[in-house]
Order: sequence, then C-alpha cells, then structure tokens
Amino acid sequence: MRASLGPSPGTARYPEHIVDIQTSKRVWRVLLNGRTLAKSNNVLLLNESGYEPVAYFPPQDVGIESLSPSEAQTTCPFKGRADYFAASVNGKQTDIAWVYPAVYDEVEAIAGYVAFYRDRVVVKSEEVDEK
Repeated sequence: MRASLGPSPGTARYPEHIVDIQTSKRVWRVLLNGRTLAKSNNVLLLNESGYEPVAYFPPQDVGIESLSPSEAQTTCPFKGRADYFAASVNGKQTDIAWVYPAVYDEVEAIAGYVAFYRDRVVVKSEEVDEK
C-alpha cells in the first residue's frame, strides 16, 4: 500500500539539497549470482545531492518472489519510509533492495518502486534497440 506523507521536511529545511527523478531511456537489469532479479525499460533514475544515481524499478518488473521481506526500516527526510528486501548473498541473508511505500509529495513517482544496492547485486543498463 502506498501512502502520502505530505511535504518533505528535508526539502523545507535544506532547499539546496536536490532530489531529481527522471525516466531512463535504457533497459536495466539486476543480477544476483547470475540470475536476473529485475529487467525493465521503465526505470526511474533518482539523482540526489551527495549520492550516486539510483535506478528504481517498477514492481511488476521485479521478481519479488526471489526476495524475502526484511525487518529493516529506515526513514529519509527527503523521500520517506523505506522497507527492505533480503536475499541470499554468499550464503547469508542480506538486505539487497528497498522500496518506499510511504513517500513525501516531492518524490511521489518512486512510491512502490524497487531499488537495489549496487555493491550487493549487479545493476547494469544498455541502450534500447530501436529497430
């Protein structure tokens, strides 16, 4: 379930902090142990001050059945409340992805989309073949 948290307190307090969301024109894949967890040409790229860009995948393009809900939860003053998903990495259950089911108004586009830790899975993109 998606929930609106209203205006972002982080944006109000730090207006110079940029959080920008763009639609990618590439095909994106997420791999874990050689297995595809996600593939999409409808990824949203979130660019945030101080961080590398993050690819957010539509939930219908993610193999959620390969992931286990984690007990971890965090709150970002710019984006909202995040829930996490884990998978087996080197024989250990590790959080590898997150979703913002509850977001601030400024980032409503990413509500329900799934992002992955680039240091725990392989996230790659390629040009769309427009033949």
